[in-house]
Amino acid sequence: MTRPLALLLAAVFAASACKQSAPENPVPTKEVAAGFDMIDFNAPNGTFTTRAPADWGSPERAADGDNVSFISRPLAQCGGRLAFINFVRYPESAADKTTDARKYAETFWEVAPDNKQPAIEEKRLGDHDVILLHLEQPFRKPHSKKIEYMLRQDHAFIPVKGGFFQIWHSAPADCYQATLPVFEAVVRGFKPKP
Repeated sequence: MTRPLALLLAAVFAASACKQSAPENPVPTKEVAAGFDMIDFNAPNGTFTTRAPADWGSPERAADGDNVSFISRPLAQCGGRLAFINFVRYPESAADKTTDARKYAETFWEVAPDNKQPAIEEKRLGDHDVILLHLEQPFRKPHSKKIEYMLRQDHAFIPVKGGFFQIWHSAPADCYQATLPVFEAVVRGFKPKP
């Protein structure tokens, strides 16, 4: 074997020995819902974990303790409009007496545009018995009376010791189905911590 060929082979072997594999994704996809990669999410104060869409933002101002929001990217199937998933834990403060998920769900007639109570359904999702309801409300730009579109809200109430979590999905009513499976995956994957 000639010296140049031996040096070339030695360099190839050395390079292949030093070759590093690509770094592993630090937040791996756990499932896919409606085409959105879902990852594990831990609430900032550690009171719950859930599945969350990997590419939806969670603004710092919307991640306050148990109150967390996920905001989609502009959705092509919704004409560039957004979808949201929000979390609130009740009671919100020591002065708040809201501890019964069912009783709270029964007050949604107060925010329904027709002043009628939305139908309430109880269903097992993931590890929880969940109280579900949905309603539509008009979406208006701030300081405007003009209705831009109808907004569909799907709510899930999950009882926990001393109160409950409310998780809800908001999306334009004409395309909410595009992100509803994401909401369902979030609710199924929700795990409160003691």
